[in-house]
Formats: sequence, structure tokens, C-alpha cells
Amino acid sequence: MDYNQLQKAYNHTMSMLYNENRFTPGKFQVKKNIKSYIAQCNAELMKRYLLYECEIDTMRNPLDLIRFINDFKRANSLPGDATVDTMFNHLPKEFSTVTFNDLVSACLDQCDTINRKMISTNFILSQGIWLTDKEKEELKEVDENGKQRPWLEVIKERLVMPQINLRVDTKGFSFSEFRALLHLAPNAKISSLPSDTLRLFRDKVFLLLDVDVDYHIKKWETIKDNIEKVAEIKNYTLTVPEFS
Repeated sequence: MDYNQLQKAYNHTMSMLYNENRFTPGKFQVKKNIKSYIAQCNAELMKRYLLYECEIDTMRNPLDLIRFINDFKRANSLPGDATVDTMFNHLPKEFSTVTFNDLVSACLDQCDTINRKMISTNFILSQGIWLTDKEKEELKEVDENGKQRPWLEVIKERLVMPQINLRVDTKGFSFSEFRALLHLAPNAKISSLPSDTLRLFRDKVFLLLDVDVDYHIKKWETIKDNIEKVAEIKNYTLTVPEFS
């Protein structure tokens, strides 16, 4: 490799790690996005919990909740990034990390859309599938000879995806989870998703993605280190690209 080739490879590697572009984010930015997605899914779930499950007379709609939040913050001199567990007693544990800002954003329907590209079909398939007992009953079919058809064959038909390669894994997604992810809209708005899907993202999908991103970070950091070693051997001075 000459200098220009090495610099080009270095630029690409650094972009894969550190690019902050919204449409082509590097892996470190993806980790930040995942953390934000988890927080926003949780805030949307908390909004629904307060408005539709708690039956609080003074909180009948999102506007009531925003007023309550603002009054509480003002009375207690709290910043927007403070957590809402100071405002409610006996709050479910999963909501203890929700901030005032995120809850207000959920009330104003300002949560992000989920980029479907983050959750690729290959990623979903790589996790495998594991049917619940209820799903085994629902997916049970017999052929013309009265023999039970293989579950994986039935699943492919139900998904209308006959060519996919399915893998059975006890840690995999259930059929309902699998179907929700594979049929997710390209830019699904968090506020438009069913609560079960939001919990799936918050408690499972984004955590698995975070682990997957860590793997790719290590891979690209190794490539970066190797390029820098080659540059040192050849006495090249590489220019560190800037990203914004």
C-alpha cells in the first residue's frame, strides 16, 4: 500500500468508528443512538402507564401530565434531566430512570423514529427463533397424510418469507417477536408502536444490538491499530479525519 491507499483505508476505518452523520453513523454514534432509543421507548411506555393504567384524576391527557411535571419541577427547582422517580411514589422500577425531558417529549409526540436499517434482517435471523408453548399450538398444522408439518416450514409460510434461513435457538425471538421485527416499517415512529413492541425493543432488541455494536467496534479498532502500525513502519504520517 502506498500513502494514498493507506490514508484512504484509514479514513474509512475512522468513519466506521467515529462518524456522527445522522444517515451514516459510526459505531460509537450508534451506541449513543441505542441508549437514546431505549430511553425514549421507556418514556413512551411510562406516559401510557400514567395516562391509561393509573387512572389519576388530574392526569387525563398528555397536556395534564406536562403541566403536572412543570409545576413539580418549578416547585422543587429540578432540571429537565432529573429522573421522575422523585415525583411519584411506588413507581414501577423500570421507569425509575426516565427523565423529565424524555417524558415531556413523549407527551408532545416528539420521540424519534426507529431506523429499520439498524435492525437488519440478517441481525434478526442471526438471533434465532424459539416458540412459546402457545405458539406451538397456534402454528400446529398437519399435511394430507395427517402428519404434523415442521414448525419452521409453517413459520416461513406465515411470514410470507419462504426463502429465509431460520435457526432454532432457546435464546431467540418468539414467533410474535420475530414477525413484529421483520415487518417493522422503515421509519417507525416510537409513539405509533404497540406497547408490546416497545417493551421488546427496550428489554431485548436494543440490548442485543448494543452487544453486536461492541463486537464491531473491537473489529474496526483492530483494523485501525494495524493501519497505524503499517504507517509507522513505512514512516507515513496519517491525517486524522474530522467528523461532525
